[in-house]
Amino acid sequence: MKNFLILFLFLFFCLVSVNAQENKKFINITGTSEVIVPADQMNFTVTIRTIADSIEVSKRISDKRVDEVLELLKKEGINSQDIETVPVYFGKYYETKDRERIQKGFNTDIRVTFLLKDLSKYYELTNKLCSSSSFETVNSVYGISDYELQNKAAYQKALKAAKEKAEYMANTLGLKLGDVLEIDEYSGGQSYPNSTSLQSGVVFQNDSIAGKVNIKRSIRVKFAIE
Repeated sequence: MKNFLILFLFLFFCLVSVNAQENKKFINITGTSEVIVPADQMNFTVTIRTIADSIEVSKRISDKRVDEVLELLKKEGINSQDIETVPVYFGKYYETKDRERIQKGFNTDIRVTFLLKDLSKYYELTNKLCSSSSFETVNSVYGISDYELQNKAAYQKALKAAKEKAEYMANTLGLKLGDVLEIDEYSGGQSYPNSTSLQSGVVFQNDSIAGKVNIKRSIRVKFAIE
């Protein structure tokens, strides 16, 4: 009987607490921020694709081309810790003729990703890549070495913007801002680095490269108002 009474009181106070929260006045505010940072590094993705009559030949040629790319990167001073080879993908290769899919062999796809920390080497490196026949495409995007720090700064600015907006609106209506009830991050707030891409045979003439990384964040904050 005693245990039943304790359980009843516990559920009663929980219900009262929930009702109090539901009846509490609140205001929903969205704070946004954008941090623009000069890029100091670049992330590259080299795609190596080989089509051959057999999967064994396709794989063997692709492995050789990967070795050639890795050797090139080594000569250009790219640290092995900044290089990663994505697991191989292979399968049947088809072409479409007169609306009919016809198998023309087997393809092997391998991607090599690496980080270029010295942007002054960009044109020399990309010219070397373009003179090689070991890859199909090369894509690159700007990056920043202190991304986590700048990411936190973007969040802080978004939260500060939400609070300032909520205080302004509450004061305008003669209300007082209370406790924070909820905080939600909008998934749409992402970083947008500028990107470049290379195709085989492209030659760059400039002697410098510069870019920026935009980090955008959007936070919804629910404040109590009194």
